[in-house]
Amino acid sequence: MSPDSDFCFAGAYTHSLDDKGRLALPSVLREELGRSERPDLVMALAYDVFLTLYPYEHWRKLMAQIKESLPDTARRNDALRAFSTQVRPLNLDKVGRVLITPEQRAAAGLSREVRIIGVGSKIEIWDAAGHERKEPLDKAVLDEVIRTRGLEF
Repeated sequence: MSPDSDFCFAGAYTHSLDDKGRLALPSVLREELGRSERPDLVMALAYDVFLTLYPYEHWRKLMAQIKESLPDTARRNDALRAFSTQVRPLNLDKVGRVLITPEQRAAAGLSREVRIIGVGSKIEIWDAAGHERKEPLDKAVLDEVIRTRGLEF
């Protein structure tokens, strides 16, 4: 798979973190990730309410987009630093789990029960109760988009 290829993560899954903070990714998401030449992940905190898992190739594309969008070296370095300090590389263990550190769990407000959501080129990890509160808002936005754009499913 080339770095320009897109992933297609989809679906929502409820899982529990184990006592060590490990999370088993659903097999369908692991299979999609397995299409990559480099099937490792980068975890980033996003919006302070959920974690985002990016395939390594997609994360590299995001870094390149930041570099290209800011010609000013100082501002570009500031943006890259801000983005990079919130991420860490991950590997799935032999049974398809990722370790979420206590700091990452606290920053994203994750409890033991989490929602794993495939969102196209990334995977989001939400606290299950937090996602339950957010889901009706997301559906309202989708309904509005369908209504105003005349989309048919």
